[in-house]
Amino acid sequence: MGKQVKTPRFYVDMVTFLHATGQLGWDSTSKGGAELLYMNCANPFLELETSDDPQVKFILGSTENNPIKSSFPINFCALLNHNLGTDSKDFKVVGKGGYGDGFETELTESTTNVMNHFGSYGPSYNGTSIFTFSEENDYFNSFNLSYDVGEFDDYPHQLGSFVIGKYFDAPNSPDLNLTMSRRFDGIKSQKTIGGKTLSNIYYDGPTEWTMNGPNGTYKYPPFELDYPSTTTDEQLGYLKSKSGLGRKGLRSWKLSFSYIAENNMWMENEVSNQITSDTGAGDKHNSMLSDNSFNFVWNCTLGGTLPFIFTDDKESNEPDRYAICTFRENTFSVQQQAHNVYKVSMTIDELA
Repeated sequence: MGKQVKTPRFYVDMVTFLHATGQLGWDSTSKGGAELLYMNCANPFLELETSDDPQVKFILGSTENNPIKSSFPINFCALLNHNLGTDSKDFKVVGKGGYGDGFETELTESTTNVMNHFGSYGPSYNGTSIFTFSEENDYFNSFNLSYDVGEFDDYPHQLGSFVIGKYFDAPNSPDLNLTMSRRFDGIKSQKTIGGKTLSNIYYDGPTEWTMNGPNGTYKYPPFELDYPSTTTDEQLGYLKSKSGLGRKGLRSWKLSFSYIAENNMWMENEVSNQITSDTGAGDKHNSMLSDNSFNFVWNCTLGGTLPFIFTDDKESNEPDRYAICTFRENTFSVQQQAHNVYKVSMTIDELA
């Protein structure tokens, strides 16, 4: 399969952004909470045996109907490092919030599959599931992953990260002078007095994720998929023996996009409330969070400080086209090429 960079997509974790900037006071809970933020997927959160709401496996946010400072848009969900494929029942992801009586929105309805998710049927494999849906914009104060009462298999469910957010598609393919490189900065070499070279391997790629499944506990490369159960000696022996032998090194993409229109480069305004000269005080949608531009990606990752999911081909559903990344420091630059036309450059680094 070719590795040509096509149209990149940035999956921005809106909940992590709001948590990092103090907009949400969501703490760790017995159902996950803040432990499911920031895409720290290597060591997953295991569901705890609690008597309350046994059908709810994971909760992101507050179970109280507390008001949020701002509404925010979402159009995708990514469940990283899960073993939900082992459960033979269907799960659902629900967003709750609002004022007064509140509201409940089932995000797993009318979805588009990106990777390992097929609507109400649930994932076919353990590992990663990503799906998109029509944009929702409201005062969400919690999200949960649950099954209908009594309609789930009795085994420990795990989830590495619960990502709810908004994606941004680059308005066109990057310039042809792009560079994709592999970094092996986790391997250090030194020469001995006798002239020999010794190499110490601290890491040779992204941190492998821990999977707790019916086949035991083992490590596997990020975003790869795994059978939900072992039924043959071939799956147990041949497939398991290949865990950890895939791609090596950490990827970096040096990209530039030319002739970007002003509305694809900059947000209309950067204000902290909902009052603008056009909308007045009645619009509940903060313009920064509702924007569709490179400026939105830059702001809502805090200049690349917060991780995001990156793919160099938005149409691909292959796990090796996805990575958890940040922007390399001081590499994001914008040049004006003509009236209301810009060129934007950046370097994107895969996290170890």
